Amino acid sequence: MLNYHLVLTRKCNLNCVYCHSGEVTGPDTEIQYSIDDLAAFLEKDEDIQLMLYGGEPTLRTPLIIDLMERFPTARFMLQTNALLLNKLPVDYVKRFHSILVSIDGPQVITDGYRSDGVYRKVINNVQWLHEIGFVEDIVARMVVSQQTNIYKDVRHLLNLDSSFNHVHWQLNVIWDAEGNWTDFDRWVKESIIRESHD
Repeated sequence: MLNYHLVLTRKCNLNCVYCHSGEVTGPDTEIQYSIDDLAAFLEKDEDIQLMLYGGEPTLRTPLIIDLMERFPTARFMLQTNALLLNKLPVDYVKRFHSILVSIDGPQVITDGYRSDGVYRKVINNVQWLHEIGFVEDIVARMVVSQQTNIYKDVRHLLNLDSSFNHVHWQLNVIWDAEGNWTDFDRWVKESIIRESHD
């Protein structure tokens, strides 16, 4: 199976402190090819998986629907901040093989990076996935920075009431962002090594 990441838009409905997608402007914020062009390229492969990515891909709901209609046998994955997830038609949501939800840990961490109230909206929409009978993989996709206590924050996400199947964390070591990593070695010792042994 071949995996393709499709960036549906560079626009985002958030402006997270470690990302600048919400600041994107200019004419090239949307994909620059037609679905027919994409189909001509993808039809070379019989077994495809399409990861819908952005910016925030749910800002392009009509395009998501068009892609699912055009490629009925493809496996679809979605990387989303989940704020608009419950606006997608249920039948299309259930076609996703996996949904990766951006959430950075407990409420104070997530809201601190993303905006007040985001954590609760994300959790509510993940719960909505369960309510509609979504049975596929729901992944908490967590950005880790020096504010993160990796062990406690991952455990927090895993211990939420049946919300996530697992956590995928990404270390944000962009050295000039978020006030710089002041002591990376100390962070590793305190946040990972010591906490996992307590």
